Amino acid sequence: MNGEPFGELIRASRRRLNKSLQDVADAIGVSAVYVSEVERGKRPPFTSERLPALAQVLEFDLDQLKAAAWAEKKMIDWDPVGASGKQVEALVELARGGLSDSELDEILAIVKRKQMELKLKIV
Repeated sequence: MNGEPFGELIRASRRRLNKSLQDVADAIGVSAVYVSEVERGKRPPFTSERLPALAQVLEFDLDQLKAAAWAEKKMIDWDPVGASGKQVEALVELARGGLSDSELDEILAIVKRKQMELKLKIV
């Protein structure tokens, strides 16, 4: 996922796995034409709601797939349903900017620590 357009990543993975357009379309709940248009860059990357199923059918890491989609869209789409008020507030504050690099480093350190804790629990 080295800066390659989202659609090309999807097409290459689909072909590598010998999946048809219809296989992918069925897995994510869209038409084969829609998948083809995303692959050819005629439509933007799929919504965040479709990315987990796409990651599964094409054997991608979900976080990497989201990053590739968001980078191409030049925006992050996030559904706050189920998020706490503090999570929404924190995201809004991050989006507004104004945090120093050292403050962002602190936030990233907390996130990385939480990720490691989750990995240890799973193993």
